[in-house]
Amino acid sequence: MAETGHGRAARERMRVERAATARRTRLRRRGLWAGAVAAVAVAGLVYATVRTPEDEAAGKPLIVPAHTAGQERTSVVYGKPDARHTLTVRTALNCPACHQADRTLGATLRGLADQGTYKIEYQLAAAPDGSPGDKSSRHTLNALGAAANTAPTAFPQYLALLLAPRPDTDSDAALLAIADKVPGLRTPAFDKAVRDLTYLPWTAKLTRTHRPDTGALPTLTLNGTPLPLHTPDNHPLTPHQFTQQLRDRP
Repeated sequence: MAETGHGRAARERMRVERAATARRTRLRRRGLWAGAVAAVAVAGLVYATVRTPEDEAAGKPLIVPAHTAGQERTSVVYGKPDARHTLTVRTALNCPACHQADRTLGATLRGLADQGTYKIEYQLAAAPDGSPGDKSSRHTLNALGAAANTAPTAFPQYLALLLAPRPDTDSDAALLAIADKVPGLRTPAFDKAVRDLTYLPWTAKLTRTHRPDTGALPTLTLNGTPLPLHTPDNHPLTPHQFTQQLRDRP
């Protein structure tokens, strides 16, 4: 039986519809694949921007600054290494009380160390609550490691500037600018260590070692024995009161 024009037209419509359906299916599959790739890319971006200190330091060798002490080599030493007495200062970045204590007694402690009877061991934390700190804190500790290695006599001055409330430490260039205020600190070796993040693995080790365990920072000990930083009525000790406290000890 001869096919009518109506039958041919119906078959042609079905063919066109099947082709259109197949085309829509291909496009939908392509869209799902592109979406999956984009999701993986976004996840990778999030991982790249939320990194732990260990991640940021990954691939870098552990280089310990000179003029450090302790079993983990995470304490920065000021003064003669063989001094008879050790004053251990535990302090932290972003810690107003630590800044105040350094302003009140920092010069006195350094003066005692300069006389040779005492040495100071600075134990630094990224934050007073013991957290590893943000990127800015970790880079600041790296710069302090560079200072200890390059100019240990300038280290306490640099630390004092970085303990000040809200110092501009948002970039390595800013850390170098602050170092300009410390005579003798800016050297090619120091600048390179700050820019290259030479001591970042040491910084990660430091933040694990010096997490506050009891009480608040800062703390001060003499040969391992705690020393008060305040009078019985909770006023900060004056330099005279502090030195008298040392004289009264056997």
